[in-house]
Amino acid sequence: WGQFDFVVPIPPGDQTKAITPLPKVTPSTFASAATVTNNVISKDFMTTSYNGTGANSFGGAVYSYTTPIDLTQALPNGIVFQIDSPTLTSVGFEIKDELNNVWRASLTQMITTGKKYFIDLAQIEGIDLTKVKEIVFVMTGAGQKSLNIRWGQFDFVVPIPPGDQTKA
Repeated sequence: WGQFDFVVPIPPGDQTKAITPLPKVTPSTFASAATVTNNVISKDFMTTSYNGTGANSFGGAVYSYTTPIDLTQALPNGIVFQIDSPTLTSVGFEIKDELNNVWRASLTQMITTGKKYFIDLAQIEGIDLTKVKEIVFVMTGAGQKSLNIRWGQFDFVVPIPPGDQTKA
């Protein structure tokens, strides 16, 4: 019969597993017919806000590496991160290698409080795990959506507000 495009559904995993930090990255965004912004709150927590203008809109957060990373070395026991959303019940997840081959999954059963997701590297097919250049969270469709991501290591500069101006 042949090969079919298949998006792997991934429900929340074992909540006792520790989050597996990524190699340090500066999160960025991508969008088509949408506005997307990231707010990096700490070295391991961020929020991505999305506003799609129509049914065919898409966008999200992308972790892009100028030098490809080797997931078999960086995360040999699999990928664990935590997500939640006040507006989504599922979100797309993609891993792209340096030859632009893409593995796709749908992270399902999302709720408003953080749930951990586990991806075994053996689940990931069709890409070179030793030469990963992007990891992406994808939101689609019209309207405002928000995704909270606990993963990191994100580039983060601690904000320092102005101090008490009455002190010398």
